[in-house]
Amino acid sequence: MPAGAVTPARTARRVARACVIAVVAWATTAGASPSQDLEQVRQSFREHDYESARKLATFLLYPAEKLSQPGDLVEAHVILGASDFETGHRAEAKLEFEKALQIQPEKVLTDMLFSEGAIRLFDETRLDIEARTERDAQLRRLADERERIRKYRESLVVVERRSFGVNFVPFGAGQFQNKQPVRGILFAAGEGIAGGMSVGIFLYLAGKYGFNAAVPPLETPGVRQLQQVEIGAGIAFWALYAWGVVDSLLNYKPRVQIEGDDSLLPPLPETDPKKTEPRKPRPKTSLLHRLHVTPMIAPDSAGIGLTLENF
Repeated sequence: MPAGAVTPARTARRVARACVIAVVAWATTAGASPSQDLEQVRQSFREHDYESARKLATFLLYPAEKLSQPGDLVEAHVILGASDFETGHRAEAKLEFEKALQIQPEKVLTDMLFSEGAIRLFDETRLDIEARTERDAQLRRLADERERIRKYRESLVVVERRSFGVNFVPFGAGQFQNKQPVRGILFAAGEGIAGGMSVGIFLYLAGKYGFNAAVPPLETPGVRQLQQVEIGAGIAFWALYAWGVVDSLLNYKPRVQIEGDDSLLPPLPETDPKKTEPRKPRPKTSLLHRLHVTPMIAPDSAGIGLTLENF
């Protein structure tokens, strides 16, 4: 056999040696602990080998976490997030930063290891988490308060006391108190027209001829007609007034249970009484408060004016 020739036995020994080296290398790699892998992640990140750091950190965190210490988990998430940021994966980086802050909310990055952009994104993530937490807390408080108000309303019994003397007030006051607005409007309008006409004619005649009624003979027929209208309108007013009183008394109830509204709810527990603004009075929207009757007197005629005030 020529010198230097490779024999089959020598070739077999080389193959066996290569296999042994490969097995030893695989065993060494497979036997590395998570702490050793995390150290390799740190080393790769320090050397700006972000792709290697991403792959190994992902291996330590997904699909199952291979690190048992919270501090190691935080560091792995932070390095993975920073590596994602440096390789252009901003959304993934923010997600990893958020997971790290969920474990350690007070975590802070320094510029000794991380870039300015990664630190800025980390701080933005912290602010987003704080804002979301505050918003969720406010929504929970609002939901709890709504539930409290709902239960309070269900248990609320409000009794309205009604004045007996209001039944004798004209212009449909008793009907409005009895929650009969249509009847109240009819009585108010009828009594207002009749009473206003009677008073208006009386004031007109008194202003023109005086209370002694020194009427010239030629004007006597016209004055007499006005007096008849005045008396008839007065009778109509008192008839409507009596009818309204009777109707109000027939429907009068001294106490009536009504549905409560927000004005009856107690103040919130966190409300500062010193800062509470005084409750504004409710606007007067009833026809009794908005209807104004005004006599209208002219040299040769008389009448009344009805004014409806709008708010």
